[in-house]
Amino acid sequence: MKKIGIIGGIGWPSTMEYYRLICEASQKHHQNKTFSGPSPMPEIAIESLNMHFTVNNRGTSELGSWCTWDSYFQLACRRLEQSGAELILLASVTPHARLEVISEGINVPVISVYEAIGLHCKTRGIDNLLVLGTMPTMTSQAFKNGVAKFGVNTIYPPTEELKTRVTEVIERLYQNQIEVSSVAIDSIVRASLPSDQLDTTVTCLACTELPTGFRDASDKSEFEYKGIQYINSSVLHAISAFDACIS
Repeated sequence: MKKIGIIGGIGWPSTMEYYRLICEASQKHHQNKTFSGPSPMPEIAIESLNMHFTVNNRGTSELGSWCTWDSYFQLACRRLEQSGAELILLASVTPHARLEVISEGINVPVISVYEAIGLHCKTRGIDNLLVLGTMPTMTSQAFKNGVAKFGVNTIYPPTEELKTRVTEVIERLYQNQIEVSSVAIDSIVRASLPSDQLDTTVTCLACTELPTGFRDASDKSEFEYKGIQYINSSVLHAISAFDACIS
């Protein structure tokens, strides 16, 4: 198995989820094989970043405004590569909008969350996604472009007020405050979609904190809550990384 490097701390609850999901995927992969002692696990290095720094150094549309942010992630990738990581996983959806820049000069694969989501949608016949995430995710073309090659049409919450409500839920989840988060997310989805589209549009939880708001869904790549279908981006991304680890 290849050594996995995880860029985490963005935030810490989802970093724990990624570590758990990868280890459980390895257990499942090896469950019918005979070993003496514990089942094999991939070596994993975690480069935990400072969430306060990353949030406060996000760029804007102004040229060069992302330089500090990009450099911070680039250096983390290099440290993981120097530690022997043979593939890298960003335990966050937001940085993938800048993936081409922050992976520049990195000589090991960086696993794309967009490709993990897009491939799942193609396999499951999902054509339409409502995407909930951080403000950079919900205001960028990157996510839309990343899944479009898999035949997936993407929409974001249609108003600034709804986008802000999503980010408020995320802020609470950054602090591991999961109470009533699922109810708040359900309300946002119903306000974002016409009633006749609720059963034809799947909601993608495209911030790694958002799936933690559903207590019974942390191990499921896809689940239903109050009649609405959801995709858990953390599970899809972590499993994609483990598949790359054993390929």
